[in-house]
Amino acid sequence: MSQLLRRALLLALGLYLFLPILASLAYSVATSWTALLPEGYTLKHWANLLENQRFWLALGRTALLSFSVVALSIFFLVPTLFVVRMYYPRVAGVLEFLTLWPFVFPGVILAVGLISLYSSPPLQLAQTPFLLIAAVTVISLPYAYRAVDNAFAAADIKTLAEAARSLGADDAKTLAWVILPTVLPGVLSGGVLAFSAAFGEFALTQLLIGTLWETLPVYQVQLARTDGNGSAAITVLSFLAAWGLGFWALSLRKDAKVSVI
Repeated sequence: MSQLLRRALLLALGLYLFLPILASLAYSVATSWTALLPEGYTLKHWANLLENQRFWLALGRTALLSFSVVALSIFFLVPTLFVVRMYYPRVAGVLEFLTLWPFVFPGVILAVGLISLYSSPPLQLAQTPFLLIAAVTVISLPYAYRAVDNAFAAADIKTLAEAARSLGADDAKTLAWVILPTVLPGVLSGGVLAFSAAFGEFALTQLLIGTLWETLPVYQVQLARTDGNGSAAITVLSFLAAWGLGFWALSLRKDAKVSVI
């Protein structure tokens, strides 16, 4: 492949990725857009958004939801994969198959099933943040699972565990002080993927709780009906947050690799 063709492909990829973001940014500061380019520019829409208490409340709820999903995903995945890799390697294929099930069922079916199951005692959790966090954790697990599982597969878990046991460590200490630092880069990658999936989840949130516990995607859809420019500003902020989180996780991964070495 010639250098010119490679540059052309990179340019096409860059335009494909960044043009929608640039268009959203331009629309968020446009006074009116009826031609190829906006007729004027203003920061009024950004100021209105940042002064809106409803926006900050929705952002806070979304952050709480996303970090809760990350914590639960790591809490369930890391010990489970450790046990499977150490003692039940034949179950790894079954576990991977089970993590794909959230992709099989549409969000509508999952939401209807959860509402029917948890609308009556003893676990009356319908239309509560607790059910939403649990549901979003389930649909985010496949994203985190792949990254964490690859980290476990790349590390020599059994050799590390045997070395730790020879020094008197039990399984809990081995996992906490030996295995987890080794697979930490993969855990961070899985956490970023789970956070991104939870941060942008709309369909399940709308069906399970709607505006009773309004998250940022739900608020953005509501705002788009009256202020499309403000909705575009939220889109830009979401991209910036995702990029910032990605760069932060990348720096942590580098630090983790250096510390392990």
